[in-house]
Amino acid sequence: MKYLFSLTFLVLFITFQMNAQMENQTENNDVDALIGEWVIDLRPTPQSEGYFQPFIVESIEGNNLKGTFYGSALENALLNDNWDKVYFAFTTRDNSNEYYHSGYLHNGELFGITYCPNRNLTAPWTGTKK
Repeated sequence: MKYLFSLTFLVLFITFQMNAQMENQTENNDVDALIGEWVIDLRPTPQSEGYFQPFIVESIEGNNLKGTFYGSALENALLNDNWDKVYFAFTTRDNSNEYYHSGYLHNGELFGITYCPNRNLTAPWTGTKK
């Protein structure tokens, strides 16, 4: 009887783990999960107070994103969902500079980095859906 209980527990545990991994992978590969408004934390150091800006993904057509980041239209915005996460990259600009951004969706959160060579700037950031 103990053997049967142990075997049943093991089968249920393995099944649960497999379902959780499959669900997590589906969530991480769901490009439509990017659509919507995100709140991006651009704090300059881990000790700094949060500095929040909007990232809005209006639509996805094929592997192209349309939207805005920090009030600037996304340019050259592409995504790649061939991996275990949805990866994306785009550029934005202000009056003086062009900014390069890339990131990925993982477990309902965004993780990314911004690079601006003219400002000698590189900054990691995180985001949550509004």
